[in-house]
Amino acid sequence: MLIRGNKYLLSRYVLIKKLQKRSFLTNEYKCESAWNGQRSSPIINNINLNDFYTSLSQNYASKGVISAIDVDIFANAVKEPIYLDELKELLHKLRLSAETRNTLESTHHATIRNYIDFGNEQELIDILKDPLTYGVFLDDFAANILLDKLITSNNYELAAEVAALVMLQEDFSNEITCTLSQYACYKYIINYKVLPPEAPKAEEKKKIEEKKIRIKFLRNYYHDDHFDIKDLMLLSGKTLAWMSRNNNDNVSNNLQIIGWLYYKKYDSLLSLCENYKNLKSFKLYNDVIELLQKESSKCEDKDSLQKCISILNACPKAEGGLEESIKKLIEDAINKTQKKDISTQQQLFEMWLSTREEKLNEQIQRLNRAQRIVEVEKKQKELEVEEQKLWFFENEEKIDLEIESKEKLHTSTEKNDINISEDNYIPPEILPKRK
Repeated sequence: MLIRGNKYLLSRYVLIKKLQKRSFLTNEYKCESAWNGQRSSPIINNINLNDFYTSLSQNYASKGVISAIDVDIFANAVKEPIYLDELKELLHKLRLSAETRNTLESTHHATIRNYIDFGNEQELIDILKDPLTYGVFLDDFAANILLDKLITSNNYELAAEVAALVMLQEDFSNEITCTLSQYACYKYIINYKVLPPEAPKAEEKKKIEEKKIRIKFLRNYYHDDHFDIKDLMLLSGKTLAWMSRNNNDNVSNNLQIIGWLYYKKYDSLLSLCENYKNLKSFKLYNDVIELLQKESSKCEDKDSLQKCISILNACPKAEGGLEESIKKLIEDAINKTQKKDISTQQQLFEMWLSTREEKLNEQIQRLNRAQRIVEVEKKQKELEVEEQKLWFFENEEKIDLEIESKEKLHTSTEKNDINISEDNYIPPEILPKRK
C-alpha cells in the first residue's frame, strides 16, 4: 500500500509539474487584477455598449466624425465576445478619420487583450497584419501574452506570424519578446510540412473574352525585402536572423545560422560561418547541421551550403538539444525582466486611466463650448428679427429699397434664363478680317 501510495503521489507530482510547465509566463506577469481594476472605473462601468455603439454609428453616418476617446472607452468596456465585430468596425471608422492620430495606447492593448481572452487569435492577427485598415499595433507586453498563449497551444504558425510582426517593427528591446519570437519561429521551421499540390481542376472550354482596362501609368516592380515579404518561411528566417544577431550567447548564434539559411541569404550565411569558425566560445548544435543538410538536398545553391557544412563540422559541438536551450533562454529572460515588466505595466494602466479621464473631460468641454456657440448664434438671429420688428417704421424706407433691389435682381435673372426660340433666332454677322 505504501508503494502504491508513493507511485500515486509521484504521478500526481509529475502531472502538476507538467501543468506548471505548460505556460512560460506566470499569472503575475499578465497583471490581470491591475488590468481589470483600470477597466472598472465609473467611466467604463456606466456604459451601455448597445446604446453607445448606436450613438457612435449614427454620429459617424450623419457627420462623418468619430472620437478616439470614444473608441478607447468602447474597447475597454467590451466584456463579451458578441461586441468584437462592433469594436472592429469602430476601429476601421477611426482609421478612416483624421482622429486616428489621437488613438490612445490603451486602445491597442485593450483590443489585443479582448481578442486573446475570447480566443479569437486568428482574427486578431488578421487585424494586426492590416494596419492601414485598422491601425492596431503590438506593444511588448501584449506581444508576450499573445506569443505565450499561441506557443503553449502549439499553434506555431500563428506564433511565427506574431514574431514576424515584431520583427517588422524593428524593436528588439524586450528580451522576453525576442526569446519567445525566436522559439516560435524555430518551432514553425522544424514542424513545417509541405502541403501536397492540389489536383488540377478540369478546365471548362469557354470563350475567352478580352478585357481591356485603361490605366494612367505602370509602376515599376519594386520589392523592399521587408514589408513586401509574404512567405511566412522567409519571414521566420529573417526574424531569427535579425533578433539573434542582437545577442552574443551561443544559442542565438546557432539560431542566427538557421535564420540566414531559411531567409535564403547564403552569402551572409557563409560569411557568418567563417566568423564562427574563429570564435572560441561558439559551439554547434547537431540540430543546425541536420537542417543545413536537409536544405542542401533541395537547394539550388548547394555549393554554398556544402561549404557552410564543412566549416561548421570543424567547430566544437554543444551538449543537449537546441530546443531545450531556447527554453532555458526564455526562462532566464523572464527571471531577469519579469519584475520590471510587471511594474511598468501597473504604472501604464494607472497612466492610461488618468489620460482617459483627462481626454474625456477635454472632449466634454469642447462639445459644451461648441453647443454654447450654436446657442449664441441662434440667439443673435432671434434678436435681429425682434429688432427689425421693433424698428420697422423708422427703417421702412430702407426696407422698401432692399425689397425693390431684390425684386429687380430676380426679374433680371429670369430674363436671362428665357430660351430664345429657333424661329426668332438671328445668327451673328461674321465680318471678314481686316488686312
